[in-house]
Amino acid sequence: MADVKGMEEVRSSLPSILAALRSAPHSEPVHFGSHRRDEAVLLSRERYEQQEAAVRELEELERLGALAMVRDRLADDRFTEGTVDDLFAAVDEPA
Repeated sequence: MADVKGMEEVRSSLPSILAALRSAPHSEPVHFGSHRRDEAVLLSRERYEQQEAAVRELEELERLGALAMVRDRLADDRFTEGTVDDLFAAVDEPA
């Protein structure tokens, strides 16, 4: 569980938090919120960009996996004609 900081603590120490993130871009994100509820996160730009790239890569892998499934289903003798919905519905049927 992350150590959640209060708003005032983050506000008063923001310059030092930013300095720490600059000097150690892969350090743990800073979780904070009012009444120490985990409502927001501060992380280095480098770490944010890495996470965004990872999300894009996962989305691309999911898309490629869906394309592979479509190719497999198109090669399946059980699927000859129909809509894309029919094609994806066949996924639930045993091969």
